[in-house]
Amino acid sequence: MLLAPPPSLHPTKEQFQAALKEIEKFSPAPVILARALKLLRDPRSDIESIATLVGSDAALTTDIIRSANCVYYAGGKCTSIGEAVQKIGFQETVRQLNLAVARIASGRDLGCYGIHGTDFWSESLFNGLFLQQLAMETGECDPDEAYTVGLLRFIGRLAINQAIEQLRGGLYWIGPESISQWELDNVGLVQAEAGAMLLRAWQFPEEIVEAIARQDAPALQEKKNWLAEALFFATALLPQGIGTPFNPVMGSSLAHLPVGMDFMHHYGLNAATAELLLEKTSVEFERIRTTFGV
Repeated sequence: MLLAPPPSLHPTKEQFQAALKEIEKFSPAPVILARALKLLRDPRSDIESIATLVGSDAALTTDIIRSANCVYYAGGKCTSIGEAVQKIGFQETVRQLNLAVARIASGRDLGCYGIHGTDFWSESLFNGLFLQQLAMETGECDPDEAYTVGLLRFIGRLAINQAIEQLRGGLYWIGPESISQWELDNVGLVQAEAGAMLLRAWQFPEEIVEAIARQDAPALQEKKNWLAEALFFATALLPQGIGTPFNPVMGSSLAHLPVGMDFMHHYGLNAATAELLLEKTSVEFERIRTTFGV
């Protein structure tokens, strides 16, 4: 059994916050997405408001215009963000923002975890799509919000990786201890907590922040949060790409009910339904990866 490093090696709150600030410098996209989600909830918002928001960042503008001109949206020659948003619509623009943020957050290697950027991205996308399918099936949550939460469920790994590299470096998870124990030993908190800190700094809605924070123990939350429950359930079904390439191909059947049996019973799901949702997720995953080259 590996011994935990002395508590004095843990970064202070101030040091960890400094590492989060470095992540914020990667791109303004996460903050823009957080604002877009608030616009999506506001009935007074319109096409012009989301176009103005996205248009505040040149890289995101280029990304959305390129997406709007792809074959999936029947091609075209949009040259401005206003034209692009008008063509694909408010909600689809937010979905594309989600993808852009996930690419920025997940499109880098997490060396301390031994996770390649491509695998981090694939795992994030698959979780987002699966939560979206769950939300549509149960009707318990807005599918677009569920998609965002799934995409960002492991964003805390980015924060922890950044903190380790910035503060001391040279630490790698190789087992046999659990990944959460390794995180606790080296930075004093698990990725769910780190992710919540990061999303709160980016001013995401509190319900999303809490879902990320409570994803490993939804039963401990004071206020019911379906998104946290759904993340916990997804953990029982989806492979985790830690130390090995993420493989989104699901088995042909569920031999037994997963750990999230209570979740399934409560929301009227069964093994056959879960299989179908996984199949739909796999199809959509391949469509997005092929269409948008991610």
